[in-house]
Amino acid sequence: MLESSFGLGFFLKRPKIESREWIVYFRITVDGIRKESSTKRRWDNTRWDQRFERAVGSKEDAKSLNFFLDSLTLKINEIKTEMMYSGKTITADKTMDEVLGRTAPKIKVLEEFQKHNDEMVALLGKGYAKA
Repeated sequence: MLESSFGLGFFLKRPKIESREWIVYFRITVDGIRKESSTKRRWDNTRWDQRFERAVGSKEDAKSLNFFLDSLTLKINEIKTEMMYSGKTITADKTMDEVLGRTAPKIKVLEEFQKHNDEMVALLGKGYAKA
């Protein structure tokens, strides 16, 4: 299912402790619903171009951060495309969960034991005894 609007942006947020290095965040907006998260990277706020949402400069650290942000953009676009092809509804929550890796189902201990017992029952008579 297609969404009405999709947006991705990067910005700096001031840390609680006064510093020149601010934290780089990204925001995913789908149909006006926003979700944001930290990239776990810090950057000097005087070397940031908010219009282009990228680090300013030709030094290796700026190139490295910009490459990371480009890679993150590519990953988010791939997730969006995969959700679109599979027919899933694209939402900010689902997209953010995919980006952060929070989509793996939690396996409960009792369910895992039941699965193992079912596999063992299927092997009865094929070299395995009930004992």
